[in-house]
Amino acid sequence: MTQEAEHRKAQTTAGFNRLAPVYDAAGVGCFAHFGQKLIDSIGVEPGQTVLDVATGRGAVLFPAAERVGPTGQVTGVDLAEAMVEATRAEAERRKLAVDVRVMDAEHLTFSNKRFDRVLCGFGLMFFPNLDQALSDMQRVLKPNGRLGVSTWQISQADDLRAVLDDLGLGGPGEPGWITAPDALARLLIDAGFKNVEVQVATNTFHYADLTQYWQNARGTGLSRRLAALDTEQTDRARAVLAERLRPYQRSDGLYVDASALLGLGSAT
Repeated sequence: MTQEAEHRKAQTTAGFNRLAPVYDAAGVGCFAHFGQKLIDSIGVEPGQTVLDVATGRGAVLFPAAERVGPTGQVTGVDLAEAMVEATRAEAERRKLAVDVRVMDAEHLTFSNKRFDRVLCGFGLMFFPNLDQALSDMQRVLKPNGRLGVSTWQISQADDLRAVLDDLGLGGPGEPGWITAPDALARLLIDAGFKNVEVQVATNTFHYADLTQYWQNARGTGLSRRLAALDTEQTDRARAVLAERLRPYQRSDGLYVDASALLGLGSAT
């Protein structure tokens, strides 16, 4: 691994360790919604073995565990220790029998051909060596096992991200975003998966007001950029954001669309 890749991975790990307590915690549930969509699209079934890569706070892991039932086995891995600890605690609270481990997506330590399904919700953009990660996902899938990944086409916080970019605030955004269906399909095909298809899933999310929208964004990958803002910059960004979100305003709050790409494929 290059020094640049190591540095990027260390930054990502530290950022998600800090983010773990508030990740997707504002009550809107974008990650959970699209996590369920990914489970439905890939076809997780009772009794299967499932691996969830970059499991975060369990948006894909928990519906997978509910779907496989007591005869199945679900494992989640994440590079951030704090995410793993928080997800373990939440799994215990929900009384779900899942195995959650600290592990690098680019170096999965599982044996070959172990899982019926391998899933990764909104994680691909954070892997410095994406080809290696996809190769390892292919390796641990059983013959004709299925892969399901999701990426943002229009994220839940795209309007805020655009405001920060336009104002030059908060530093650079996340690298490696895959927003075009053709690009995601080509990525999976080049990684050796067959029967590849990409679905577009869109949903409208309700925010009570600008403050809830902002708080929700603090529980996403934008957290690092928002934390870098001083008071004057925050006020300026919120003012521009309020104007940008005006078309989404109704009497009871903001209604904002988000859409995800669901990439599906089969192991060879």
